[in-house]
Amino acid sequence: MNKGIGSSPGMDSLASISPRNMNDTSAWTTQTSPNMSMESTPAYENFRPHQYIQQQQVKPSPHPKSVLVSYEDFENADVFDAQLLLEERHREEEERLLRFLMEEREKELKRLDDAIELEKEKAADDLLSSIENLSITSSIPRSLVDEKERIEDHFLQLKEERLKVVTEKIATEEKTRNGKMIDRHCHEMMTLIGEKDRQMDRLCLFDHSMKPPPEPPEGKKSSLYKSPAVFEALDLRALDLANKDYNTMTDLVRDLTRTCKTELEKARVLFRWVIAKDVNKHSVNEIVRPHATDRLLKGVKSGKETYHQLYKKLCSYAGLHCEIVLGYSKGAGYKPGMRMDGQTFRNSWTVVNINGSWRLVNCTWAARHVTGHKDNLPQMYHKYDEFYFLTDPEDHIYQHYPDDPQWQLMEIPLPFSEFLNLPVVKSPFFNYGLRFYSNYGATLNTDTGMVEVRLLIPKILGFGSMLEPVHRQPSEPKQIEGRTLLRLVNNEAIFTIALPATGLYYFSIYVGDYWKSECLESACTFLIQCTNMKGRPSPPYPPVPFFGPTPVMENLGISAESNIDPLVVCNNDFIEINFVLSKDIRLTHTFQYFDVSDGSITDIDRYVFLRSRNDTGANYLIRCHKAGFYIFSLFAADITGEAQSLDCAFRYLVICQEPSPTVAMFPKTYQKWHRCTLHEPLTGDLRVDKKVIFRLDVPQAIEVFVVINEIWHHLKHKIGCAWEGQVSTGPIPGVAKVYARFQGATKDQSIFSQMLDYQIVDDAETEI
Repeated sequence: MNKGIGSSPGMDSLASISPRNMNDTSAWTTQTSPNMSMESTPAYENFRPHQYIQQQQVKPSPHPKSVLVSYEDFENADVFDAQLLLEERHREEEERLLRFLMEEREKELKRLDDAIELEKEKAADDLLSSIENLSITSSIPRSLVDEKERIEDHFLQLKEERLKVVTEKIATEEKTRNGKMIDRHCHEMMTLIGEKDRQMDRLCLFDHSMKPPPEPPEGKKSSLYKSPAVFEALDLRALDLANKDYNTMTDLVRDLTRTCKTELEKARVLFRWVIAKDVNKHSVNEIVRPHATDRLLKGVKSGKETYHQLYKKLCSYAGLHCEIVLGYSKGAGYKPGMRMDGQTFRNSWTVVNINGSWRLVNCTWAARHVTGHKDNLPQMYHKYDEFYFLTDPEDHIYQHYPDDPQWQLMEIPLPFSEFLNLPVVKSPFFNYGLRFYSNYGATLNTDTGMVEVRLLIPKILGFGSMLEPVHRQPSEPKQIEGRTLLRLVNNEAIFTIALPATGLYYFSIYVGDYWKSECLESACTFLIQCTNMKGRPSPPYPPVPFFGPTPVMENLGISAESNIDPLVVCNNDFIEINFVLSKDIRLTHTFQYFDVSDGSITDIDRYVFLRSRNDTGANYLIRCHKAGFYIFSLFAADITGEAQSLDCAFRYLVICQEPSPTVAMFPKTYQKWHRCTLHEPLTGDLRVDKKVIFRLDVPQAIEVFVVINEIWHHLKHKIGCAWEGQVSTGPIPGVAKVYARFQGATKDQSIFSQMLDYQIVDDAETEI
């Protein structure tokens, strides 16, 4: 790539701190050795893969298998019946805890009221003493009346403040007690299933009551399933059952897992059910039928229980180990460069064990809803984010950092300082298959005012970006326009940012599935720091969404033979751009000049010329008459299509820094120039009293003439479709026109078609 004024910064602008090699898609596929140490889990201590598995003549596995996996396994082992009895005992304990917490809340609030009343009485006594010290005959000063009102207001405000503190304290204690109870209940449920395991097979080495240690998963998410389409039936079942009320968790899990054969399917159907409940927590059904609220969601709706805890409970009923992980998250409101300490940006998520491997799940972040209208009636459509189901650890670490480094589930845990120095990356970044070309840090430093961010892309996507100053005045615009250049080169999206001045800036990238998408999602954000700028700032870029190919190129079989990078530097007489065509299509083009002084865009079609065009290619010549930015756009359409308009196929940004002092325009072309080739003259301005050689290829032409001042000059037919001749321009300025008569073009073959126009000018007019 020719750097020009759009050159990228040096490597000093890119931070080298990143979790291992996050762009290596194979580096994170871990294989656990069968002889790995598991001292902390007694159930695994004496396990040897060959003891049980060789009898089954299956491939050895580093993890023991449960004999209770599918719905049929649970039904045959009478697991559901035993769970109903245990769940009833758990419910009684929940009700006892609820009564206890309500009593404790009332006691705490009464203590608060008593303390406030005591302080209020003391203040009233002090005020009364002040009144008694006054003479009996004197009237009560107005100031004492005001003081009484002030005391009332003071204690009212004091009660509100203390009530807020006490309420938060009570809520925290209630959540803690409830969380411990849920953990105990889940463990008891897993223990029950473990007992059923041993009843079914005394040689079973798997113990549901023993939690496997946190380790990196064996294989990536893609090794478990290629597309969410494989879960279509399960997802539909979960969504359907989300609208049904249940009195017991056992019956709910029994119905949800009725068609499940594997642990993966169980984890999926429970995940989708929880998401549907999260999305529908403010649905119309709850307004119309307020008494039909699920008893199972009572803890969630009261705030004592989270959706993560709900998912954990469901998993325990399904025989899946699930843990809640606490830590920090780069969620809403977080921007690169911010600190994380205390309770700011605290969060939680879950991990679920599937086939012996821990997988990351976030039901809350996965749930999204879109409100729309159908048949003029309000309708809520639920949508979910696939990224948060079994997220790969190397992707998850961009957003979440656990308090316990083991729950990063990475071979080499990332230090907290390096987590903070990662770019802020959102789920659409991964959902659309994006990757960083380099290991960028959260802060990009530059001393030139130029920064480059390169993304690897799986296909042509829709992109947008926003550059905004960190510190701005209220009167200043939120974002800075014209400072970002986007180029699509092969499988890369290259963003070049030209800062207008020194300072701190946030740079955000947005992405959509379609290249013309107007609805884009946040992908990633950086902090750009420029403390000192060498030289003057670069001028703003043209207001063009991106430069490079569009899907039209592939759809119509067009490829760029040269200049694959859409950024082209022109410091010569002209540049040449070639396209290879696989079939006959309709083509047209535009050529524009962008004036950086006033932001205007001017059409300058006489400085671009379709030199040749046939079924296999098109050759364009471009001239730049002054310094600045030029936009060359190629438009195309299928010749057999019904569409009247042509779609953009490719855009070039041509940068001219040193224009040639003798740049002239090209000749003007007409519709019949299609499939012809001009060899000379390539200059559109011809001087008077000169002999000019015309040489061009005109397929299927019977005759070719150059007409000057109504004098027709016949060109000679050479080999093939070549026509050539020497013509005198004459002493008078005017127009030289090239005509041709074609064989079989019309019924009247005497009609001549205009091909080209040249301007005949005085010598003085050609001087630049």
